[in-house]
Amino acid sequence: MNRKLKEIESIFDDEGYVVISDDHTNAKDSNPPASEKELLNNLTTMIEKKSKKRVLEDFTKVEAKTSNEKINDEKVESIINTKVMPDYDIHTIIKRLNWHMNYISDIVIDREEIIRQAVFAILTGEHMLLLSRTGMAKSYLVNLIFNAFDGARVFSSQASKDQTPDNYFGPYNIEEFKKGKIKHNIKGSIIEANLVFLDEFFDASDVVLRSLLSVLNERKFINGAEQIDVAVHTSVATANYMRMNEVTEAVMDRFTYKSIIPEDLNLYNQLLIDYTYSAKRGKVSAPPEKLYFNQILFISDIIRNKNNDIKITIPDIVYFMKNVILNRYANEIKKIDNSYFISPRKQAKISDFLRASAIVNERYEVNMDDLKDAYLSICTLNKYVSVKTKDKSEKDIFLDIFQQVMIHYKTTGAIKQIEFLLEIRRLFEEIKKNPEKQNQILKEKGILEGFLSFFQTFFPNKKDNEEEDLTVQDLKKKVLDLDPAIEEVRILKDGILKDYQGIH
Repeated sequence: MNRKLKEIESIFDDEGYVVISDDHTNAKDSNPPASEKELLNNLTTMIEKKSKKRVLEDFTKVEAKTSNEKINDEKVESIINTKVMPDYDIHTIIKRLNWHMNYISDIVIDREEIIRQAVFAILTGEHMLLLSRTGMAKSYLVNLIFNAFDGARVFSSQASKDQTPDNYFGPYNIEEFKKGKIKHNIKGSIIEANLVFLDEFFDASDVVLRSLLSVLNERKFINGAEQIDVAVHTSVATANYMRMNEVTEAVMDRFTYKSIIPEDLNLYNQLLIDYTYSAKRGKVSAPPEKLYFNQILFISDIIRNKNNDIKITIPDIVYFMKNVILNRYANEIKKIDNSYFISPRKQAKISDFLRASAIVNERYEVNMDDLKDAYLSICTLNKYVSVKTKDKSEKDIFLDIFQQVMIHYKTTGAIKQIEFLLEIRRLFEEIKKNPEKQNQILKEKGILEGFLSFFQTFFPNKKDNEEEDLTVQDLKKKVLDLDPAIEEVRILKDGILKDYQGIH
């Protein structure tokens, strides 16, 4: 093999790439250095796993070592963009993501919701816990989902009582240890992984689970003076049982998404499982076309408000109704399990799910349909509880509460009252931040017309002079005069009057 091509292969092989060339087996070390044309031809065929940044950096090193000619940077950029740059068109990514969810659902029968839940965990950068009895294909399902992505570093481990944190974070660096420094050799460890599969999770010792806490939540590995930012984006843990103590309870709160895989006694589903097993023999095969993990990170940044250019908005009314429904759901579950608790961390993270749901449905604004689907992140799927002698799942309870609340709020007019109060609050907040622009804010196009419409709805017997300018005192009086349809509206009304009593 050509010595220069060996150098190329060596560099790319270290980074997980595959080099293919026509003279792979016949080249002689005595061959002259590669020309610009040869290098550019190799660039278009040598890369199987593609990452623009790493390809560009590594190819520049290779080019400097192997070519007698200087390759124009624009040529390299052009080829990389054409051949290996992922498509960051949101519509294309979401279309392919939905295709992958359907593809996996066709292989693993009757697991559509669990697959959706896992994908939402990845989109939001959260973690998932998957429980079932043995032999329910948990590992197979996780591997299928992870296998949909190209360019993601995956760490897998099957837990046992004998494991130590070193099994996850890498062994100690002996050379550094001799110098009195405690450092780990992290290559290939969980610290470098993007996607993590933790099988038989509760078989791990409390020492290991405690060491995973900061990794799963803060994305930091902390071991005394050694502190390393980890690459973990999403982990999926599987288990056949649960054990509860202070450590496992703390770890459990890190898993925003939870599911139980139920036994399936449906004869038709069992027939489909027979067909798919005969075709696949339980082997995880690559899909026809994978999704670049960088594309998922791009979408995830939008969902988590880390993209400065693309935003998914959540209307104030959705925020408000989210909290109403979560509070009622928590109160209902507490009737069965007095220790039930939705932590402030989890309650806040529901917003990420709502944005993820919107973008998966190719919208840039969250609506009530997304809130209805929030059971995927609130409930443990397929977990059943007893309510008044009738068995219901957590999902059933959530959807019942959602429907009851929405019907009640609409029939009483509470939704309109809340929208009215939230719009006034938005206006007051803007004035509070920019008091010198008060008159300009109150005269914004559409503001007066919008409030006159609200006034006619809530105060039909009172006539407002459309020629008069809207003032803060006018708005405060309207808030004060509003007769709340339900208790939650009264709480909102009182909060607004208290918070903005200082503006005039």
